[in-house]
Amino acid sequence: MIPTRHDLEPCPHGCGEPVLWTMTEHGRRMPVDAQPDELGNQAVTRDGTGRWKSRSLNGRDARPPDPWEHTYRPHVATCTEPPPRQLALPGLPGRPRTRRRAPARRYPGWTTR
Repeated sequence: MIPTRHDLEPCPHGCGEPVLWTMTEHGRRMPVDAQPDELGNQAVTRDGTGRWKSRSLNGRDARPPDPWEHTYRPHVATCTEPPPRQLALPGLPGRPRTRRRAPARRYPGWTTR
């Protein structure tokens, strides 16, 4: 099934290309290009609830696309403005460690009178 223009949204990274948001097998959202591509590695279909689902065609256990699925490319592979990578700067301290409290001590032999 080919997505309609109502299913498409602009790229979240700012390149302006329309993308189709799909849900992967692991429950994560992934944008794919708007047009099917024979060189793509994602099999995309629409389930009965109207949600777009995608599964990877790479890997040892991956099966070929079913007749009702179309192949798409992930948009991160073709985006002209990829998101900036967050690199750790050398010499800067990381996140401060939280101080752990010692467990409360209970002395069963002590009583208050």
